[in-house]
Amino acid sequence: MVKAVKENRIYEAFGAGTAAIVSPVKSFNFDGEVYEIPIEEEAQAGKLTQRALHMMTDLQYGKVKMPEWQIEVCKA
Repeated sequence: MVKAVKENRIYEAFGAGTAAIVSPVKSFNFDGEVYEIPIEEEAQAGKLTQRALHMMTDLQYGKVKMPEWQIEVCKA
C-alpha cells in the first residue's frame, strides 16, 4: 500500500464489514507516517466504494438475488 500510494497507483480504498457496511478510507498511518488516499472533494466516496455499498445494501434488503457462491450458514 505504501509503495502504491507513493507511486500514485492508489485511487480509492474502502473498508467493509457487518456494522459499517462500506466506508471510504481517506488516509492510513504506517510506521508513524500518514498516507493520503485521493478522494474527489465533492464526493464522499469514490465510484467503486459507492458501487460496493449499493451492492451490499441491495443484498441486505433483498433487492437482488444472493450470488450462487454465497453459502447460507444458519437459518433465522
